[in-house]
Amino acid sequence: MPKVLILGATGYLGRQIANLLVQQGQNTVFGVARTPAKATQLSKQEIIPILCPDPVNEPGPYLSAIESKHIDVVIDAAGADHGSHNFLNDVAHLGAERLADAKRRGVKGPTGKLGFIYCSGTWVHGSSSGHWRPEVNDLDIVGSGGNAPPEELVEWRVGMENAVLGANDVLDVMILRPALLYGRESTIWSSFIMPVYRAVQDGSGFSPIEIPLDAHSRPGLIHVDDAAAAFAKAVEKVHLFAGTGVYPVFDLVTSQEGMREIFDALATCWGFGGEVVLKGHGGDLFAKAMSTSFRGSSARAQQLLGWKPKRLNGFVQDMDIFAAAFLAEHSDVNN
Repeated sequence: MPKVLILGATGYLGRQIANLLVQQGQNTVFGVARTPAKATQLSKQEIIPILCPDPVNEPGPYLSAIESKHIDVVIDAAGADHGSHNFLNDVAHLGAERLADAKRRGVKGPTGKLGFIYCSGTWVHGSSSGHWRPEVNDLDIVGSGGNAPPEELVEWRVGMENAVLGANDVLDVMILRPALLYGRESTIWSSFIMPVYRAVQDGSGFSPIEIPLDAHSRPGLIHVDDAAAAFAKAVEKVHLFAGTGVYPVFDLVTSQEGMREIFDALATCWGFGGEVVLKGHGGDLFAKAMSTSFRGSSARAQQLLGWKPKRLNGFVQDMDIFAAAFLAEHSDVNN
């Protein structure tokens, strides 16, 4: 039974990946937790916790686990920004040691490389508006050869992706790029949705609300469950693709929807009678990235990974479900 260790196992996407792998019953799943409380949360979900308070700067506990537990695949879904380079370098060092040990023991044939799956994101493509070149996007290229410059917030990820691909001499590698996630607690949307939520809760439901997003943007979207399912498929394929010539980088997107329509649907669901003004990002890098328009395709991921997304109605069409989930989550917090 393959053993998988997840960096970011208590986060928004990482938690869904870990739970899905456990539910499938085909993997033993380990998750890195920064606190005893989060380690307990993982244990309750049948995920084996690895307590590591500072995995970026003091990675010893999880690196020891990779060796002592004979981990087969590491997934980096931690969203650690530039700290992701630390994760890659540390895991690659272990991968090199594993290969060297196999050579010393005279192991012939496949040597059981350590797998490494990195979670990037479609923001590395920049905005598709006015830059659409299908022949480029079909190859999932970013940076100088891509459709447009990456969003400033994540432009460093181009170098990170190249470093992951360059580590294929000691690791079996794969990169997955989810589009803008939604569903469940919708963590990434919270700061933008919260002003509408507060207006509804305090009864000021007719005053205009300003949200720092671009009204004309059409972000690429994917439900967090479908993104997690793609990572589960990547675990199955990461060792099989090695040496085949397959470009191991995959965009994950299931719809493209207007930001204006998203917030109109949310306001309708909550009975907000005022105006939601999408005033533009104003130079804020996170809001600018959220306003990225993306027209990409998941065709390669579906064909080569065997991934079949299921949450296909989209954000706007099922907004009543997602809006109710957000209310329930924050009602629990407030109570």
